[in-house]
Amino acid sequence: MSTAPDTDASGPQVTVRPAPPAQPSLLPEWMRNPPPPRLTLGDRVAAGLLRVPGAPRVRRTWWAWRGRRRLHERFPNSFKIVAFFVSWAIALALLLTTYALFAML
Repeated sequence: MSTAPDTDASGPQVTVRPAPPAQPSLLPEWMRNPPPPRLTLGDRVAAGLLRVPGAPRVRRTWWAWRGRRRLHERFPNSFKIVAFFVSWAIALALLLTTYALFAML
């Protein structure tokens, strides 16, 4: 008979210590348990449109056709060129409007 309490036929016994108490959080309650996000008007309209029969299938088809990528992601260089000329035209229009307003003085 063995008198050693820390060993038996299966090997040494491992003592498991209880975990120390968790440190209390310093965050306020609204950060630890945030309220659910509010539904905006756009969310409500989209949910209403998706209740129309066949609308989810049309939506999935539309997303598949687009490849789930935006137009500026599919044609980045074209958009850069177009954006350059659009911004140039807007700047020119603002400059000419300013010039016209000061000419009226």
